[in-house]
Amino acid sequence: MDLPEQPFREALSRLVGEGLVTFESNKGYRVRGLSKEDLADIAYMRTAVETFAIRTAIERGGMEWESGIVGSLHALVALTEDTATDRASLDAWNVAHDRFHETLLSACGSSRVFETQRQLAEQHNRYRRIFMGDNLPRQLIIDEHRNIAEAALARDADRAAALLGRHMVVTSCFYAKVLAGEKLAPGSEPASSALE
Repeated sequence: MDLPEQPFREALSRLVGEGLVTFESNKGYRVRGLSKEDLADIAYMRTAVETFAIRTAIERGGMEWESGIVGSLHALVALTEDTATDRASLDAWNVAHDRFHETLLSACGSSRVFETQRQLAEQHNRYRRIFMGDNLPRQLIIDEHRNIAEAALARDADRAAALLGRHMVVTSCFYAKVLAGEKLAPGSEPASSALE
């Protein structure tokens, strides 16, 4: 069965725009490879976008925003404590994780910032999905997200931005080590120099 060519090309072009696929003349389309450098670049850009957005969200967010943070954190914590390692459970955890980050930034008021954050998060998620069997200690995941939420709800923009930036580094350093074939001891967390 032949696929219609135009919709297929449009889909590939969209994936190129989202940074998930590359295109080279005379070679065609390829799924973007995984690399420590790419992971570091994604983390750098996510940090820039999300720390800017959380500051703005803290300024503009109201009661509905605060309630959203509390609810999305509760769901994320519950899934982090109880998630099994099968694909369906891990996919549900990914959805809750992404929803928490989106909710944190949802009051920023810029659809373009939000769209950029979503694109970068999806690029980051590629690494997380591929290495999903390897993850940070559950309590560290809970503590990092809880601390970010508490700072945002306390309207402490400097602390929230700093914690969010640190979270990006810790997560990306962990996956960079997994990508390099290094295994961390249970309960340890990666050093921030791992992406330098």
